[in-house]
Amino acid sequence: MIIPITCPEGKVVEWVLVELQGKIESLTEEQTTEIGMLLSKDQEGKALQLTIGYHQLEGKRVSLKKPMAILSKSDSKAQQAGGTAYEVVGVIRHQYLFKTRPRALISKPGAR
Repeated sequence: MIIPITCPEGKVVEWVLVELQGKIESLTEEQTTEIGMLLSKDQEGKALQLTIGYHQLEGKRVSLKKPMAILSKSDSKAQQAGGTAYEVVGVIRHQYLFKTRPRALISKPGAR
């Protein structure tokens, strides 16, 4: 079975994979996309600092050995004919790796 994968010209966005040790739990039932603040410590963006609430993580940007594609099922002619077709939505070439334990902050970030 051949599954067609198409890539629209100029619409592919570069994504970044964020790898954390452990899990993030929300205290509320709301689903939000913002979990913290990510800062770069140098011009190239290789040394990173992620602040989530009262915790701060140190990390780095790592290039992946093989890029990954983000696919979305498309509503195309192949799917209407009983087949399946996918469209490339994004490409992941880098990951932000945070593998150390978080450092506790004394006061809430941004408070003065």
